[in-house]
Order: sequence, then structure tokens, then C-alpha cells
Amino acid sequence: MYANQILLAEDDSTDAEFFQRALQRLDSPPELIWCKNGLDALEGLLNASASSPLPRLAILDIKMPGMSGLEVLEKLKANERTRNLPIIIMSSSDEPQDIAQAYDFGANSYLVKPNRFQDLRELVGSINSFWIKTNRLRPMVG
Repeated sequence: MYANQILLAEDDSTDAEFFQRALQRLDSPPELIWCKNGLDALEGLLNASASSPLPRLAILDIKMPGMSGLEVLEKLKANERTRNLPIIIMSSSDEPQDIAQAYDFGANSYLVKPNRFQDLRELVGSINSFWIKTNRLRPMVG
């Protein structure tokens, strides 16, 4: 079971606020669950009861204190309940090794954070259009 939510793991409060503002400008936006670090995101997803719905999408920043987005990604993809959860890495890094590692760990997409709010709005609109409204998730069984 999935909820009409996006989980955002982002340690930069300004980036998270801009993402939230861009999301709120959409028609019927999904709820945003903001986790200020990777460990909070991981614990929230893995420690939820089996009957609790997962968000339809997780977006992880790479560089966060305590636990990086790549570490969170690796653990989520190794977990039975969360392995099919779509996960986007969204980072300011455009380094080929970061991109390759994200895909090696099972990321569904890798996006570079835009520098302008207008570009972020367009990106968030595209994310919502595809991952929330159009994409069909693998049904949870058992």
C-alpha cells in the first residue's frame, strides 16, 4: 500500500523549503515528508508498521551528515518491504562516480539540483507528473 506522499531526505533546510514551495504550486500536490538526514529517512521507512503505507517516491540527497543518501539507498534496496520503492537521488553533484554509484546501488533516477527556482518548479512538476500521477508501482504482496 502506498500513500500519496513524497519522502524527501535533505539536510539543507533552504533546499527542502524550495522543494516544498515548488510542490505546493502544483494542482493536487502530494504530501511532503521531510527528513533532515539519511538516518531519519531510513528509520522512518524501515521502522513503520507493516500496515503503514509507504510513500510513492523517495528523493535522497547524497551528501548528508550521519548517513549519506547512497547508504540509505543501498539499505532500502536490500530490504524486502522497500526494495521496490522508487528512489531518486537528487544532488548538486554532477560527478560521474556519484552518478554511477547511485545507479549501482539501485537508484531509479539521478537528478542534479537546479540552481534557479523556476527550473526547480519545472523539475518538481515533471517528477510529480511521472512518478506520482503516471507511474504504476509494483503491488505489495503478502
